Amino acid sequence: MVDSVEIAKDYVLHTKKHVFLTGKAGTGKTTFLRDIQKNSRKKMVTTAPTGVAAINAGGMTLHSFFQLPFGMFVPEEIRSFDDNVQIVTPNSMFQNLKLSKAKKDTIRELDLLIIDEVSMLRCDTLDCIDIFLKHIRGNLDEAFGGVQVLFIGDLYQLPPVVKDENWNILSQYYDTPFFFSAKVLEQADIKYIELETVYRQSDQTFIDLLNHVRNNEMNENDFDLLNQRYQPDSIYGLENYITLCTHNWKADKINLSQLQRLEADEVQFPASIWGEFSDRNYPTENNLILKQGAQIMFIKNDTSADKKYYNGKLATIKRIYSDEIVVNFFDTRDEFVVKKETWKNIRYQFNPGADKIEEEEIGAFTQYPIKLAWAVTIHKSQGLTFEKAVIDAGQSFAAGQVYVALSRCTTLEGMYLLTPIHADAIMTEPQIIRYTKENIAKKTKYIQELNDAKNEYSKLLLLKAFDWTKVFTNATELKELVSTKNIPNKENAISLATSIIYKVHEQREIADKFLIQLKNLLSAPSDDLLVERLKKAIEYFGKTITQDIIEPLHAHIEDMKSKTRVKKYLEELLVIEKIFYNKLSEIEKMKYNGIQFYDGPTFYNNKKLLELEQKSKQKVQKGDSSKESLILYNTGKSIIEIAQIRSLSTTTIEGHLAQYIASGDVKILDFFSTESLEKALSIINKNKSTSLTELKAIVGNDYSFGQLRMAIAYNQSLKTSN
Repeated sequence: MVDSVEIAKDYVLHTKKHVFLTGKAGTGKTTFLRDIQKNSRKKMVTTAPTGVAAINAGGMTLHSFFQLPFGMFVPEEIRSFDDNVQIVTPNSMFQNLKLSKAKKDTIRELDLLIIDEVSMLRCDTLDCIDIFLKHIRGNLDEAFGGVQVLFIGDLYQLPPVVKDENWNILSQYYDTPFFFSAKVLEQADIKYIELETVYRQSDQTFIDLLNHVRNNEMNENDFDLLNQRYQPDSIYGLENYITLCTHNWKADKINLSQLQRLEADEVQFPASIWGEFSDRNYPTENNLILKQGAQIMFIKNDTSADKKYYNGKLATIKRIYSDEIVVNFFDTRDEFVVKKETWKNIRYQFNPGADKIEEEEIGAFTQYPIKLAWAVTIHKSQGLTFEKAVIDAGQSFAAGQVYVALSRCTTLEGMYLLTPIHADAIMTEPQIIRYTKENIAKKTKYIQELNDAKNEYSKLLLLKAFDWTKVFTNATELKELVSTKNIPNKENAISLATSIIYKVHEQREIADKFLIQLKNLLSAPSDDLLVERLKKAIEYFGKTITQDIIEPLHAHIEDMKSKTRVKKYLEELLVIEKIFYNKLSEIEKMKYNGIQFYDGPTFYNNKKLLELEQKSKQKVQKGDSSKESLILYNTGKSIIEIAQIRSLSTTTIEGHLAQYIASGDVKILDFFSTESLEKALSIINKNKSTSLTELKAIVGNDYSFGQLRMAIAYNQSLKTSN
C-alpha cells in the first residue's frame, strides 16, 4: 500500500508542484505541517486565513503577510458597483500598496507558501494572492508567480465566511466560495493527497459513522446509532466532561455559571504581553480567572520532552496559589504543575547573508496554557481531542459544524448529545463532495507522475546554480555601497568594486552560454557527458568566484577592520561577501539524480566563513534561539556581532534580548540613558499602545525598533511588579 504521507512529502520537498494535503479529522495534518516546517530546505512562509489559526500554525495571517486590501476581490475590471460595497480589482489592489524593499525581497525569494486551515479560505482571496505574487515577482506566466503552494485542511470542516450581499456579487465570477473555485487553479496543477489513517479514533463503527456524517451519507441506521447517545437523564450527573456549543454566548454562560458555583476564592493570572500581539489573537484569557476545583483544558501541546499534555487535554485544578497551579489530569489522575507557555507573533524577512527567509518575533503572549473548559465552541474546538464530551449541535448554523464536533471525540461511548441530531443539522456542500470524488480518482496518476516531477525539479535546481542574475545584482550593490559611503581610501574601494563588476559580467556571459549547453545535455540520454561538463564548469566557476571576487573583497574587509567609523559599512560588506560565498557553496555542492559532481576541498578556505555556514545549518531547538542570543550577549558580544555569528538580522537579536528585560538577565540601561528611557516610557504610557508600528510612527528616528521592544518589555515588567 502506498503511503500518502510519503507521497505528499516527496511532492512538497522535492518538486515544485502545488499540493492540497487533506484528510479526515485526526489523520495527522498538523503533524505533517510541523514536519515540513522542520525539514524543508526551501525558503518558505506559513500562513492561515485567521489570526488564531495563524498563531497555532506558527505563521502569519494571509492578509498581514501579503498586505492584502480589505473587501472582495473580483478577477476582472468593473466600472460600476454599489458604493457601500468595497471591491478590489487586479488594478486597484496596487493603487495604495506600499511595500518595503525587505518585503519585496522576501516575496521574490519565496519558494514555498503554506496555507493552513484552507477550508476557511475564500476563492477570491486566493486569486488576489495570485495576482499579488505575479506582480511582485515579475512572473505572469506561472500560477502564484512561480511559488509552490501547499494547502492544508479539511473542506468538510469550517467553511469560508461570506455574507449574502457579498456572494451576490462574487457568484457572478465563482461557482462556490471555496478556495478550489479560484480562477488561478484553472492554471495551476494541484496534487490532491488525502491522509487516510485515523489516529484519533480506533473503533471502526465510530469511524464509519463519522465518515457518513462527513460525506452526508447518513441513513436511518446511522441516525439511530448516533442518537442513542442522546441520554438526557444521564447528562446532568456527568463529571469530567466538556460541552461543545454552537455559539460563544452559550460556552461563556456555562463556564461562568460553573465557576461561580465553586466556593473557593478566585485567583487572577494576568498575561505578559510584549510587542505587537492583537487582542483578537489571544490564545487564552489576557486575565485568567481560576478557582480551586475549576475544570480546565490545555490549549497547547507540551513542547518539553515529557509530553504530559496535548491541545484539548482536560484536567481539574487541585491546588492554586498566586504563582502556582497544580492540576489533576482526567485520564490518569496524575498531579501536574502547570508552567507558562509563550505564543509568538512573527513576521518573515529574507536574510541575504544566510540566504533564507527567517522568522522575526515582533510580539509574544505568555500565559498558562489553559482555559476554563466546562464548555467550548465547536469553532474553537477544531484541532482538539476529547475523550469525554457533551455535544450541543442541535442549532448548527454552518456546514461542517456537526462533523467537527463529533470528530473531536475519541470514542462513541465517550460522547453524549444534549439534543438529538436530525438530518437538517448535517450539512455538506454537494460541490465539496463532487470535488473530493473527482480528485480521489486521480491518486494513481499522481503516484505515477511523482518521479517525473522530482526529475524536473532537480533540473531546475541545476540550471539555477548557473544563473548569475543574483551574483550580478550583488556586485552592483557593492559598487553602490562603496560609492555612497564616506570611507578611507575610497578610490581604491571603488576600483575594487568596478573590477568585481567587470569580472562578474565576464562570468555571467560564460554562464549564460553554459546554460544553453546544459539544457541540451539534460535532454540527452547520456549522463557521462553531463557529469564531465559539470565537473569542468564547477572547476572554472569555483576558481573564478574565489580568485576574482571573494579573495579581493575579503582583503578589503580585513583592511577596513583597522579603520575607524566604518562599523556600518563593514556590516554591509560582510553580508555581500556571504552572498558571494553562498553562490560558491551552491556550485560546489550541487547534485543531480543522486550524483555529487564535486567532492574536493572548498575553493575558498576562510575558516570564519565556513564556521558561519555550519552555524547557520545547525537546527536550533524551538525555544532555545533567544537563549543562544542571551548567552552570546553575556560573553560581551554586541548585537551586530551576535547577528553575524548566528546569521540572523539585528532586529531579531534585539527581539530575543527584549524577552530577558523583565527577568533582569538583560539590563535596560545597557540600551538607554536614564533620560531617554523615561521619555520612551512616557510615550508608551501616554499613547497606551504596545504596537511597534504605531509607536515608531510617533518617535521617528529617536528610537530604533529594538529599543522600543525593550522599552515595552520593561514597562510591562514594571506594571506586573506593581
